[in-house]
Amino acid sequence: MKRTILILAVASLSGCASTAPTKIGANTYYSSKTNAAGAFGDVSAVAGNLMGDGNQFCESMGKEFELVTQTLTQPVPAVRLGGASITFKCVAHASSPVMRPDNGVTTIN
Repeated sequence: MKRTILILAVASLSGCASTAPTKIGANTYYSSKTNAAGAFGDVSAVAGNLMGDGNQFCESMGKEFELVTQTLTQPVPAVRLGGASITFKCVAHASSPVMRPDNGVTTIN
């Protein structure tokens, strides 16, 4: 029984993944993280951690963090782990701490 619990714990932790801030445009970065707690974790906390990491990343360049988009993926037991992803900019002066109304998506006609 103890061995089964250990195997399940190791398997659930091995599915964790995260991406460091990856440049996707001019001063724009993408980062994501899978929730290590599986079906029992809070994906909002994962998003908060990503924002904290993004803030530190921008500060290391002498700039300010500005959130562009945030996506939360709720866990589905036995199907997928939950997680979060954000897109952010590192700017000289952050104009607004609130996400844009269009969630950072624009359409060119």
